[in-house]
Amino acid sequence: MSGGSSVLDSDCIDAATLEEVSGLELIARGAVEGARIGRHRSFLSGLSTNFTHHRAYVSGDEIRHIDWRVYSRSERYFVRKYEAETNYEAYLLVDASASMTFAGSHGLSKLDYAKRLAATLAYRIVEDRDSAGLAVFDDELRGLVPPKGSKNVLVDLVRELNRAENSSRTEVGGILTQISSRMKRRGFVILISDLLTDEESFLSGIHQLACAGHNVIVFQVLDHDELTFPYDQSTRFIGLESDYEVVVEPGRLRQEYLDALGGMIDRYRVNLGNAGVDHVLVDTSESVGAILASYLASRSLAQV
Repeated sequence: MSGGSSVLDSDCIDAATLEEVSGLELIARGAVEGARIGRHRSFLSGLSTNFTHHRAYVSGDEIRHIDWRVYSRSERYFVRKYEAETNYEAYLLVDASASMTFAGSHGLSKLDYAKRLAATLAYRIVEDRDSAGLAVFDDELRGLVPPKGSKNVLVDLVRELNRAENSSRTEVGGILTQISSRMKRRGFVILISDLLTDEESFLSGIHQLACAGHNVIVFQVLDHDELTFPYDQSTRFIGLESDYEVVVEPGRLRQEYLDALGGMIDRYRVNLGNAGVDHVLVDTSESVGAILASYLASRSLAQV
């Protein structure tokens, strides 16, 4: 059984979700060695003579890479892709700390959602002939799959995701530093976390990755109930990463809570934006396919 077919049998990924994001590139051509990194076009583009496949022309592609023979047959524009252009590496970082186990009224925990999101992203990356790797963490690195471009890596990724269980507090900043030290050349880092962590340490890790020339995307995954605070009766709240418990009247706390949460999200959005990092707020009540399709379409429009 091939890597592609076996992962479709996993709870982490499904064909319907893949259909929603088909045809959209996560790793935009030229993004790693181009616009964001050094603000110049990739010197690798077109240098390799090892042709691999065609890709539909998009605004911004150099005309000299259009395959005019294909155009003469199809009257559609395609650019030729070479091995040197298709060897970007992307690390998917999945937060498996205790806070990620929260599941509100919709039933799916943030961790299970993160697994599905990571698996779908990995599938799309490998489909685009780039390399995908995985790191599962809490306050330590718990599982690692080095980046590979073969579809067989998807089996390893899904196996590691299925092993992921909550075990401790979150320490995102230190993990980002570890991943940065493992990456020997510029690539993509895709973080999937609720970001309920030390903000200063986290942003320090982000800046380290950005200064090293990596493209970073942050998916901040929050449960719909966390985003809306729908409780209307006296409720006991239990800390997932501490022994703290408190009984509150939601009506008295709701606005203060929503203001604090909104402030945290806004700080992340602004600080990450200033570092050239994409921040994607994920509501677990929305499907993985819808979230990714919306985000990838917005990236495509931004690059036109």
